[in-house]
Amino acid sequence: MLCRKQCIFLIVVLPLLIVPAVLIIKHSDGHIDEIFIPPKRLPNSQGTYIGPVVQYEHVNLTGVQKIVRPIDAPKARPAKCYDYVWSGNCRDTCYSFNILVRKKQRKQIVLKCEKSKTQLKTVYTPKQKMVHKVDFKDSCLQKVTEWYCRDKLSVPNIVHYVWFGKWEFQFIHFLSFLSAFKVQKPCLIMVHADKLPTGNLWNYFLQICQKVVHVKRKQPKTVMDKKLTFIEHKADVAKLEALKEYGGIYLDTDQVLLKPLEMFRSYDVTIGLDNGGQVANSIILAKKNAAFINLWLEEYRTFTKNDGNKHSQIIPFTLAQKFPHLVKIVGDELSAPNAYKILDLYARNFDWTRQYGMHMHLKLRQKSFGKEKFDMDTVKTMNTTAGAVARYILYGNTDLCTPPKGYIRH
Repeated sequence: MLCRKQCIFLIVVLPLLIVPAVLIIKHSDGHIDEIFIPPKRLPNSQGTYIGPVVQYEHVNLTGVQKIVRPIDAPKARPAKCYDYVWSGNCRDTCYSFNILVRKKQRKQIVLKCEKSKTQLKTVYTPKQKMVHKVDFKDSCLQKVTEWYCRDKLSVPNIVHYVWFGKWEFQFIHFLSFLSAFKVQKPCLIMVHADKLPTGNLWNYFLQICQKVVHVKRKQPKTVMDKKLTFIEHKADVAKLEALKEYGGIYLDTDQVLLKPLEMFRSYDVTIGLDNGGQVANSIILAKKNAAFINLWLEEYRTFTKNDGNKHSQIIPFTLAQKFPHLVKIVGDELSAPNAYKILDLYARNFDWTRQYGMHMHLKLRQKSFGKEKFDMDTVKTMNTTAGAVARYILYGNTDLCTPPKGYIRH
């Protein structure tokens, strides 16, 4: 005879094990991309229940997104794009980008240094905002950059940004970071910051790019025994210190890349021209401990808080004329148009096919075009240089977007 426990197992437990197994076998020949779960009812905000829904997981190359969609949802209303597709024409199904989508896991690089081993490895983490943090001049970061980010060219393929203060990551910032990641394909993206950016677009970028490293540093208070008061001057010094310490490619947070910079990485230092007798310091390429960068920093011994852009743009131009063998000066193809031609960027179209980069002049845009939205949605139909550049970075082409049939703007 069966004991009491065996009877309970046969009557209660065994059926609970058999039924799911039968369901799995029944649906085992279904489409590989969709795993169906029996319909269930979900509560709405009023506490009552709404009609049956089908919940399934859509599996793709970039992550797993849970989608809950009513069975009787109108077919004319297209589903939002849950895939991170950054190529092809924007007229495809990814016309709508949902920056609120979260992956269950995302990739993130971490640095690890031991006595006999230096590692730069990629890990999977469920933490949406995790960024590996190291101190400025950290010895492990030095070892990793020397071991993993060096090649035959003078300038390492490392992108540097400076971010001081707690600020929201805006759309232009997103375009800058995304263009650096897509176009230059850097070994690392170092964000030299006291506090990292905030906002949905920052979280979204972290899901796209796993190469961000937070280089923790305080805002510099002095340089060459001269006091720094304004945050702009502090950032100017921090960018030079970053290039001196590690070498690489410095970008302003509103500077985008349009072509790879490989041809300029062979020079010790490369910088473009802005307007008249001054350089465009929104993008600088330099090898580690470059002589020109050291001379530039030395000139801060004459710095005063009322200097404006003297030490950031005028003095380096003078140094370049005095020491032409230490620096490669190019025209405006790294950052045009300059601030005096802001209308060419946000009100007109100009030929930028020869451009390697473009300065988007965030602060000037806010003053001159502050009422006009510039975001993921408006750039799809914006017939200006800025709109074309944004579409090129997002979609890989400059065509004006046409909404898919049945598209409903929310």
